[in-house]
Amino acid sequence: MHEFGTTPEQLAEIAVTIRRHAGLNPVAKFRDAITVEDVLASRIVSSPLHLLDCCIITDGGGAVVVTSAERTRDLRQPSVRILGGSEALCHTGVGQRDVTDIAAAQSGPRALAMAGISHADIDLCMLYDSFTITVLVTLENLGFCKKGEGGAYVQDGRIGLGGDLPVNTDGGGLSSNHPGMRGIFLVIEAVKQLRGECAARQVPECEVALCHGTGGMLGQRHSGATLVLARG
Repeated sequence: MHEFGTTPEQLAEIAVTIRRHAGLNPVAKFRDAITVEDVLASRIVSSPLHLLDCCIITDGGGAVVVTSAERTRDLRQPSVRILGGSEALCHTGVGQRDVTDIAAAQSGPRALAMAGISHADIDLCMLYDSFTITVLVTLENLGFCKKGEGGAYVQDGRIGLGGDLPVNTDGGGLSSNHPGMRGIFLVIEAVKQLRGECAARQVPECEVALCHGTGGMLGQRHSGATLVLARG
């Protein structure tokens, strides 16, 4: 906010959009609609983040099955292909901190290069959303917009269903579930979307999805992993 002029309203827009997606997911924990005003009126947890800027805490578990392309020919369900993947570490020196620089800046470009695609080819993003700011800086570091432009990027419905880049269509960690190890749910929702199984929250003609998980402490030391999936 100090460096780029990002506003609390822009962060709140992320929470509002992801809650709207949760409202279309019958297994999401919180499904009641919220407004930007609701987010800003919720209590401050750690300035400038309000309660509704923060992920929820739930139980939960998930699993995926990974197999060879040859074996998928005999499966009853349509398969999803792994086009690319990368992981990275990010840490700062003692006494230094930069919450705008995260591991996604390293893993994102490598995963896209492995997949042989560009940002324009991606129909869905599933991003770890521990806080609204996590979504914003992840979009910037993955290269969907320039650093400092994330606030404007998430406005005007761009990351909602029907927008240019739907994000966290299951309701994310902000509204659906967050059992700690949230990353598996990013992959599960991406697979469902690529199979066309998401009913009211389905992204039309979803062909390619990007998942990115972050673990650790932004601005200090953390890891990131980017996965690019495509309809089989």
